[in-house]
Amino acid sequence: MSRKQGQLGFTLVEIAIVLLIVGILLGYTVALFPKQQDLKKYRAVEVEMDRVIEAIIGFAQVNGRLPCPAIPNSNGNEDGGGGVDCNNYGGFVPVNTLGLTGKLNQDTLLLDPWGNPYRYYVTNNDANGAGGSDFVRNGQMRTVGLVDVLPGPPDGYIDLDGRYLICDDNGTTTDDECTGANQVFGNANGVGAYAGAPFVLLSQGKNWNAVVPVNDELENIGSVLTTTNLGMVLGPSGNEYLLKDVGVGQTTFVRRPTGFADDFDDVVRWASPHVLYSKMIEAGQLP
Repeated sequence: MSRKQGQLGFTLVEIAIVLLIVGILLGYTVALFPKQQDLKKYRAVEVEMDRVIEAIIGFAQVNGRLPCPAIPNSNGNEDGGGGVDCNNYGGFVPVNTLGLTGKLNQDTLLLDPWGNPYRYYVTNNDANGAGGSDFVRNGQMRTVGLVDVLPGPPDGYIDLDGRYLICDDNGTTTDDECTGANQVFGNANGVGAYAGAPFVLLSQGKNWNAVVPVNDELENIGSVLTTTNLGMVLGPSGNEYLLKDVGVGQTTFVRRPTGFADDFDDVVRWASPHVLYSKMIEAGQLP
């Protein structure tokens, strides 16, 4: 074989180096695949939660109020609202009432990409003492209005105000601690534009069924079962779900940047009252 012909092939060392490089690249690809899938699901969560919030605001523009949450046996319809109070102010997205589609479980509850129902909480404030929530009874949002004139000590908040506080950590291990610099939205202890958000939408993320959730996630996960403590009737699946009990003041949620350092992965969203009220003003539902 001539020298020229010998130069056309690869040596065993060269082949080994190529195989090593390919193996390293393949290893990185395999290692990163789960993270890529998680990021894909988080992008899907953001898109879907935007869609749900848009539908809730659209409902308010048409009806002059917010929808009540669904419960496991309500077939995707809001449970109460309109001429009556919500039977529960914490529950699930009322997909049929809002005309939404998506992945549903046997109880007609909208599921996030990890197969856990989105939680939906609407405030039960009754600023004018008319009975029921200002936000879910027909005509009450318009009656209460966007000023601070009702009796009581001056607080600087408008009368039509939500109650949900959003924090970047829970401060202590005690439920519903949210003060000072921890507050992301709302103000429990001082003067401000709004005391809290009118409604909250929650995905508990990938580790929703973890035996021991990350500490801040305990603030979001809820401590009561739907049938045992809240009196909700079992749906077709026969499953119970954990929720926060708004009726006893569990009204604080923790929102932190989603990351993998400590496995905190909840996604908490709410509607800015500025957006909600301006959209309702455009629709003629608020003065």
